[in-house]
Amino acid sequence: MPKRWTEKEERYLQKVIPDYRKSILKKNLKEAKSTTLKLAKEIHQDNPVIQNRTVNAIYERLPYLENLLAGVFEKRHYASKDQRLYNTLPRESKCITPNLCNTRHPYNGAMKEYLKRTKRDT
Repeated sequence: MPKRWTEKEERYLQKVIPDYRKSILKKNLKEAKSTTLKLAKEIHQDNPVIQNRTVNAIYERLPYLENLLAGVFEKRHYASKDQRLYNTLPRESKCITPNLCNTRHPYNGAMKEYLKRTKRDT
């Protein structure tokens, strides 16, 4: 079972979300993933609060948190411990298209359904 994220760790990641969004804006998925990894490495190196996490844990958490704060899926699709953060930092564009930099997180099935729909639509 993965280690729970503390409020202190979450607050730090929340602070970087606006810059993270700007850094991946208008990038294709491959570039956005690369940017996410680069940011995860910087966060891991630069902040003692986050250094007990692996770079990969940060890399996976950033897109999840970005989607959560933007209110991308329905609130019920997020972990109950995280639902308090739902849609608390919407994107400037108000867009709710999922950030696909981490599709490993299932969002209680919502990601799988989204990916299935978009494949069917294309």
